[in-house]
Amino acid sequence: MTQQELVGTGLRGPFALAADSIDEELVDDCPGAYALGFIDHFGRFSITFVGSAGENLKSELKARIGTAPQFKFRHFALQSQAFEKECEMFHDFMPVGNFLHPSRPPGSGWTCPRCRR
Repeated sequence: MTQQELVGTGLRGPFALAADSIDEELVDDCPGAYALGFIDHFGRFSITFVGSAGENLKSELKARIGTAPQFKFRHFALQSQAFEKECEMFHDFMPVGNFLHPSRPPGSGWTCPRCRR
């Protein structure tokens, strides 16, 4: 695994949003958060969508293939940590692909660390 990191998000990448990249970089059956996007003409990663997966980040990203050219990600030990990271990125970057605040899993009782929703 490479150690590329986006300053400000703490995510690894960017990597091509393709099955081979996902298989190479991610572990199976692990929660995580991610950002989809592209490299702009200034050489910066431009975030178009943020999300999280409570159980299997690898499967979640594979389901997103074709929606963006690149992704960044981070694994977490706990599902709640992945949700909180998604919320933080939503508030920090307000991606054009996220129309609504991230929803918490039913019955979890989790709240956003920023707006306490």
